[in-house]
Amino acid sequence: MNENTTNQMIVTMLAEGNPVWFVAGMVKMRSHDVYMIGRAAGYPDKAKLRRAVWAQQNRVRAAA
Repeated sequence: MNENTTNQMIVTMLAEGNPVWFVAGMVKMRSHDVYMIGRAAGYPDKAKLRRAVWAQQNRVRAAA
């Protein structure tokens, strides 16, 4: 998995309501690193995270 895919997966999991420690365990990263990636996308605001996920999905669809 490349970095962008991992970051998007982290943001998606946080938007779904999974706690940082759980996401960190799933992607085998430190909790702090997961938190920082989530924070860049709007964490802990789940609505903002969902918008980031939708925006990314729309960019992928538009590029295809």
